[in-house]
Amino acid sequence: MQLKTERGVGMNLTAADTVIFVDSDFNPQNDLQAAARAHRIGQTRPVKVIRLLGRDTVEEIIYSRAVSKLRLTDTVIEEGRFSLLDQAQSAASGLQLSEILKFGVDKLLSSEESSIQDVDLRLILGQSRDGRWLTDEEHVKLNESDEEEDEDMEGQNHMYYFEGKDYSKDPSAEDEKTFELLLEKQLADLEDAGKEGRALRNKAGVTYLKGRRKRPLTESELEQRRQKRQEAAAKRAKLQDERKRQQEELNYKKKMAWWESCGYKSLCLPQVDSEGEDIEPDEDDDDVVSWSSTDSDHTAIHYVLGDVTHPQADREDAIIVHCVDDSGHWGRGGLFTALELRSDEPKKQYQLAGDMEDLELGNVLLFPIDDKQSRLSGRDYLALIVAQQRDKANNLSGIRLTALDEGLKKIYRDAKQKNASVHLPRIGHSTKGFNWYGTERLIRKHLATKGISTFMYPTREELKSLH
Repeated sequence: MQLKTERGVGMNLTAADTVIFVDSDFNPQNDLQAAARAHRIGQTRPVKVIRLLGRDTVEEIIYSRAVSKLRLTDTVIEEGRFSLLDQAQSAASGLQLSEILKFGVDKLLSSEESSIQDVDLRLILGQSRDGRWLTDEEHVKLNESDEEEDEDMEGQNHMYYFEGKDYSKDPSAEDEKTFELLLEKQLADLEDAGKEGRALRNKAGVTYLKGRRKRPLTESELEQRRQKRQEAAAKRAKLQDERKRQQEELNYKKKMAWWESCGYKSLCLPQVDSEGEDIEPDEDDDDVVSWSSTDSDHTAIHYVLGDVTHPQADREDAIIVHCVDDSGHWGRGGLFTALELRSDEPKKQYQLAGDMEDLELGNVLLFPIDDKQSRLSGRDYLALIVAQQRDKANNLSGIRLTALDEGLKKIYRDAKQKNASVHLPRIGHSTKGFNWYGTERLIRKHLATKGISTFMYPTREELKSLH
């Protein structure tokens, strides 16, 4: 088996049994190392080493030098002393680079056996003319003639000398007249080019005013320009909205097809139209954002002690509200654990919605609870409002009031249809950026003031802080 590689790559080639040197190295140790790769541990066949040398070329001298170095190495290492090389080896090692380059030239010049002394190499390295080498006498004559020509051209070798005439001297009257005519011709050409350019602009309907001030626009023209800009901006905004709507419809269709293939049916409440909604009261109205005993029992938030997972409802249905994030990972402790004790559905439905990417901000998952501890009358529902966001670093945001606002609107509509009461913990009590008064305001706005029986379940410490 033969294997081709390069020297110096550090590979063991025990699978090869033939080493071929196409070019020899001046350092024989490199060649020895390359051949030794085929003799490493694991070689079971005899190894053949072949070296290719070109006859009458510099390769012969390189190889003889390498052999001489190897002999010197053997003498130093094996015998422990230096030994003088014989006269032939000393002469070969004393060759200069110029002699190495000249070696074999006689074989190139003649097909017959010849000697390098038969050829005058100075002729080859000298000048030539008309296809032949010049002798020494011809070379001297050529140099003398070149020197004479250089002396004759000494006064003509500058930038003002052209076509046998020296223009560095004072110009004649004829030259000055010719120069003036050239200038006049150039000016006329420039003027004609300007006329052609104006004619082309007029033909294309382009007005070119040079050095003139623009006429100031009147008030009506400015107003017309503003209107055009506003119309263009409105048109661009409309196109962007249309593209956004089309993209949302496309994404919705893809999601519906995905859900259908997986057999998933969303439990999220539908969107609420803005038409017919009550106008939000003024933010400066203190009576709206605070709870007091002056409110009627029908429109007030009822604060009670107890477990929100076991709502204090009579015979009507009850909707338990809880805020979650959009990650789909069910939490531990608090209301999460209490809901798991009540039913297995909350964790199951929430995680499934997360897997199907059905947890957008403002969504409300509403489903009945498969009771482990059911009431005697009435049915309990759980409404999970997606009101928080969790980023890739698992950082949880505070409750988004905009998402809570949208979710409470949907719960109001469903509670009104079911004639159900709504039961909430003190939403956002232990969350980041807690804003209880803003939360209470939204609960009163969308539930209590609209006739929905609303019950809040704070702890004893929270209840004391409210009074």
